[in-house]
Amino acid sequence: MLKIDAEAAEWPFFRNLVDVEPSLSNYIRQLVLEGHTPRVNPQKLNETDLIEMIYYVTRLSQLGFSVVHSRRANWCCAVFSPLMPKSVPEKCCYEKNYVNTRFLNRM
Repeated sequence: MLKIDAEAAEWPFFRNLVDVEPSLSNYIRQLVLEGHTPRVNPQKLNETDLIEMIYYVTRLSQLGFSVVHSRRANWCCAVFSPLMPKSVPEKCCYEKNYVNTRFLNRM
């Protein structure tokens, strides 16, 4: 199990995991993530930051990780809302627990 709560320092880890060394995901059965904005200060979040965050979450799915638990983090709702398209109904961030589905096939 890998737990990441690194106050925005998780993003360099994700860059390495999904772009440089995706084979590292073969060693992670569970991932607990509390995501923070790449710039640390939520008030300075911009569209580029949001796109980067969505990219890494998408890549986790492509690497076989599936969300098994999600908890809404109310503090950032106001921060993300102005950046999201109006067509997206849920504009808040979450703490996520993932399981690597590739390990489920080995049981």
